[in-house]
Amino acid sequence: MAKKKKQKKRKRSETKQTADVVRLPAGRARVKKHGGERKLSEIIKEMVLRLLKRPDAPPSATAADICLLLASAAWNFAVGDPSLRERHRKMLKDLGWRAAISRMELLSTDTDQLIAGLVEYKQACYPDDLRRVVGTEMTPEGNIRVHWEEPDKTVAAAFGSKRAGDAAAGAERRRPLAEKLVRKMKKKTGRKVVKLEEVIAGQAAAEELQKTVVTREALAKLHPAHAAYMYAQNQMSVMSEQLTELDEMMPFVEIVDEAERLYMPGGPPMSPLTGSYFTCWAFFDVCVGRGDETIGTTAMEVGAAFGTYAELLRVFGLMQQSRMGVHLHEGTEGDLVVLRELVTDAVCRVIVPAGYRGRKGELWYVRVLPPPLPGGTEHVAFTTPYVLVKPGLRHWQAYFRRVLPDSPQEARLAAYERHMKYGPTRTYWNDFVLEGYVNHRFDVIFLAGLPDIPESRPHSEVNS
Repeated sequence: MAKKKKQKKRKRSETKQTADVVRLPAGRARVKKHGGERKLSEIIKEMVLRLLKRPDAPPSATAADICLLLASAAWNFAVGDPSLRERHRKMLKDLGWRAAISRMELLSTDTDQLIAGLVEYKQACYPDDLRRVVGTEMTPEGNIRVHWEEPDKTVAAAFGSKRAGDAAAGAERRRPLAEKLVRKMKKKTGRKVVKLEEVIAGQAAAEELQKTVVTREALAKLHPAHAAYMYAQNQMSVMSEQLTELDEMMPFVEIVDEAERLYMPGGPPMSPLTGSYFTCWAFFDVCVGRGDETIGTTAMEVGAAFGTYAELLRVFGLMQQSRMGVHLHEGTEGDLVVLRELVTDAVCRVIVPAGYRGRKGELWYVRVLPPPLPGGTEHVAFTTPYVLVKPGLRHWQAYFRRVLPDSPQEARLAAYERHMKYGPTRTYWNDFVLEGYVNHRFDVIFLAGLPDIPESRPHSEVNS
């Protein structure tokens, strides 16, 4: 980015603009104390150094400008402003971009992938810092100056607030899309407390949708923990059908529709993406905006405002917080499978509704949900297990060493959580499942390869 242009005075009193300075280089910066009190110029320098092959050596002026642009684009994208990322290629040309510079000094010539990696790093290490970069400059001495805006501090009530009966937990962060929907609906209904389904679709349409929900008789045949999640998933499907009719939800509709076209989910032989895998991804992992809003968070926020049962909101919250993970099979205890997650080292005893028991030593890629009922101890493998047949444990451990920051344990675990839920790109894990497919049975699907090595996946473009 070029030298900062003169900024117009802002009328909004809640918006603060300032600048700070730090010197470049030297050395790949380790993760320090996270939070808004840290200089943004220090953090941007930290991100710039992550792009360089030799972070301890002074980069060329062009390479430094390029890295500064990519770091700024990644930071703003992570706080909900995609404009710089969308314009970065044209700006690279203005900076004298040449692939030769990237090959010599940068880790990759793929700028989209470099930005995606920095977005993931920002979200893992500085998730609550919502400052937006409005300008950067670098002095001949290598000092970086970052000009930034700070958004207002207003936050929406958390899902654990009194209005939800203290039932559903959630982070205290703004949900602008959900807030807009709630305001719109309250205006329409005159702030009356009414049933959510009546607000959105009308009673007749709501009753028709409810016919698609799993019956009580069917639920009674399931393990209680599995039954609780099945009922919640069905209710989320009903709410999603109604909510996605609204214009405000169009960003979700476009993303999910495109993914359905691309992956044709439903399970083998048509697609290795099962229905349970894809719907969990669509409801709870596809996020938009600076609040990382999902269909799930929106449904919880709207549901809490319009009288959805607190207990149902609580289970929604557990599903929203869930993610896929890579686990080592450590044997069985009766009908339960004992799984230990590779990075977190957490051990859980799991109900596997698909019926697959597996064997000790297998690696599973699966979404494990916590016990949903008070006093329960059994976790639930909510998706059909994906067994990672090759490469083995050692290679997956090496994979996580490559993709996670060399940081204190707390920051590393936070990075892992985000990596498994969102990936460096939106389709990262979907592509891994699609391209890694090897074989299947009715109760299990087998995958091969690693997400960051295309040659290792049987159906990647490299191997097509």
